[in-house]
Amino acid sequence: MTDAELATLHSNSKRLMDAGTAAQQKAAEALIPSITAELSARSEAVAAGKAQALALRRANKLKPSPAVAG
Repeated sequence: MTDAELATLHSNSKRLMDAGTAAQQKAAEALIPSITAELSARSEAVAAGKAQALALRRANKLKPSPAVAG
């Protein structure tokens, strides 16, 4: 499932908790914790990837340039 699809599922579940039938509310209530946990895990993974990429770019800037033979 893509991030966009997961976000849509989360939005729909929240909407059903407020305005759905009793069965829909119960199902949405059961799904929300799992959906929220997955959204959080994906968000943390993206943040970790960005931090790692930033650290790599900074490390590459600090490396000395190879000497140019001439």
